[in-house]
Amino acid sequence: MASVERRKVQKTGSSSFIVTLPKEWVDAVGLKSGDYVYIYEHGGRLVITPGTFEIGQLQATIRVFSEARIEEIFRTIVAFYLAGYTNLTVTFDSSLQNLAKKISDLKSMVRIKLAGIEVIDETYNTISFKILLDLRELPLESSLRRLHLIVSNMMRDSLSSYKSGDKALAEAVIQRDDEADRFHFMIVRELSMALLDVKVMHDLGLSSPVETINYRIIARNLERIADHSVNIAKNVITYGKPSSMADDIYNLGISLIDLLNSAMGSLYKLSRQDAEEVIQKTRETVSRIDDLVAKVVVANIPDREKAFHIMVLDSLRRITRYSNGIAETSINIKASKVSSIDIK
Repeated sequence: MASVERRKVQKTGSSSFIVTLPKEWVDAVGLKSGDYVYIYEHGGRLVITPGTFEIGQLQATIRVFSEARIEEIFRTIVAFYLAGYTNLTVTFDSSLQNLAKKISDLKSMVRIKLAGIEVIDETYNTISFKILLDLRELPLESSLRRLHLIVSNMMRDSLSSYKSGDKALAEAVIQRDDEADRFHFMIVRELSMALLDVKVMHDLGLSSPVETINYRIIARNLERIADHSVNIAKNVITYGKPSSMADDIYNLGISLIDLLNSAMGSLYKLSRQDAEEVIQKTRETVSRIDDLVAKVVVANIPDREKAFHIMVLDSLRRITRYSNGIAETSINIKASKVSSIDIK
């Protein structure tokens, strides 16, 4: 089927216009005379969609023939989830051992990590899921704000556990990573479906595929910040409370929460100037982190504690970079929405 056709717009009656569709296009999507189509105006373009087209009604199948780890199977489920599939069946070879436990563990992992997914059928060696997310109830900005809140709270609590050596608080941060993953996966699914259907893109308030991809970058950066908050918490569980030098590192980490909030604020307001201020602050922050690393290296403290501090500082450096990436991407999103930007 040809990708582009040049057709003449003709006037019919006093206020309507018509344009003909190539026969091969009509045949390819199963239209016939008398059928309805939907026409959307989006980003200065007209998009024609067959009336029978429904996004998300896609069926995927995973067949497991070996003693694969549950995590491996789950990653494949996530891939289909993010790709916009609605129905998913996992079938295990009947000769595999401990099928009941495998299916039970898989159900638990899916329910914890993925939003809006339910078991609709189950046998001794198969399990079928259906994704029931309603995009109208999950506005993109609301989902991003929720993920942002989860991540900033994880940062604060991981830093508090680092300063105090509170291992219970560190464990709570690690457990909260499941919630961050749920929102991250949900946002990526929304954005994937927007790339599949311009109507979904319109419903999410997105103006173009370029903007959609940029939001994907922001969601990923937030998820990576959550991962590094977990890394800090895991180091607290391993090393306990530091005996020295924790205050300076803690104070620097708290300032990174403000940096993240400012980066996300530049996105919410689509403010290029606010984003540029964040980018400048990240340069200064990286220098402060390098200075602290140098102090830790020459400090008269046990090597075990040096390793603890340096690993925490490495996570803080990466969090700084991800916040910088969010600010840069907010500028990209602004540019995808407007054709003129004033730099003053």
